[in-house]
Order: sequence, then structure tokens, then C-alpha cells
Amino acid sequence: MLNIAVDGVSSSGKGSVCSKLAKKLGIIHFDTGAIYRVIGLFVYENKVDPSDEKSVVALLDKLQVDVRHGDDGQITYMNGRDVSKDIRQNIISDICSITSPYPDCRKFVLNIQRQIANCHDLVMEGRDITSHVLPNADYKFYLDADVNVRAERRYKELLEKGQCVTLEEVKTDLIERDRRDMTRDLSPLILTEGTIHIDNTNMTIDEEVDLMYNIIKGN
Repeated sequence: MLNIAVDGVSSSGKGSVCSKLAKKLGIIHFDTGAIYRVIGLFVYENKVDPSDEKSVVALLDKLQVDVRHGDDGQITYMNGRDVSKDIRQNIISDICSITSPYPDCRKFVLNIQRQIANCHDLVMEGRDITSHVLPNADYKFYLDADVNVRAERRYKELLEKGQCVTLEEVKTDLIERDRRDMTRDLSPLILTEGTIHIDNTNMTIDEEVDLMYNIIKGN
């Protein structure tokens, strides 16, 4: 199996880059963040307080997550229902930032991640893939960018989706998400030894994909 692990800060372009890289390599792209988002959506729809860890964990026994890959990319199912679009709501992102550090939530996702990695050549993205999920991956990358550039990118995405936010609100949110990811007790976001650090502040998506592709192919 060819396993490519990719971590990175919020809005560093992981999704777009990994999707294009996987397509160029002819393998699947697994967005692990989608699994955490399914948990967030399930919490939201069941009207559970995301800060109540015990209640959130209790929901996991009632949750079945399935991931399928086709020509249009990853399709994520929650108890048999396609929730690929529902999990992209901003409110779900906010819930995930609270629930994803819970150890039982991370164990739930880890089981799915490793099952898929053992069966497929893939590019897997997340925030603890290089350090915890696939520490022995064939290639490991850490994507980074200036927070102001990341805020601009995220701000434009949200405006295109019709969401009413300010640039300053987006930047503040990104800084807080980074802080949580980097300081959580279990599997924090870190740059591990042997992982290639890519600062894409001044790079296009295609330039970044080409760089990673050439590293993998030994060019």
C-alpha cells in the first residue's frame, strides 16, 4: 500500500491539494476531517451540548459512518444518509473544534482511518496523520501558510457559500482553532521528524501539487 500522510493548520488548503494530488497519482483521497464532522453533525442533530463530553461519547454507540470513493471524490454517510454537504456548515466546524479533542471521539475516527489505510493506496489528510494515525507513511507532508493569507482564503469561501462573516472574525476563528489543535493533550498538531514542511503562502494549488508529486516520484 502507498500511504501519503498530510497534516496542516486550518485553511492551509489540505483538502484541495490532497484531492488534486490523489487524482494525479491515481489513488484515493481520504478526508479524515469529514469523519469528525459527522460526529459534529450527529451531536448537532441530537441537540447534545458539544461541551458535555460524556453525552457526546454516549452518542457514538448509535453512530455508523461509511466512506465511499467515486469519480466525484469522497462521499460520507451518517447512518446510511449522505451527509457530504451537511457536514460543511460553519456551525458543524464550530462543534468539531470542541468535540474532536475528546479521546473517545479520536479513537472512533482512528479505527476508521486505519481500516481504510490498510486496504487502499491513498492520500490521507488531517491534523494528526503524520504523527499518530500513519506515522510510518511512505511520504509525510505538513502544510502551512501565513494566517492572514489563510483568513483571506477562508473568508472568500464563506462568502461564496452565502455566509455573513467579517474577515477579522474568520482570522480570529483560525487562530483559535490552531491553538486548540496544537495544545490538545491527545495527538496535537505537530511537525514531526521526517515530515516535509511546505509553506504555501505564495504558492498556487497546482504549484504545491506539482511539488509534492515530484517529491513522491523522486524528480
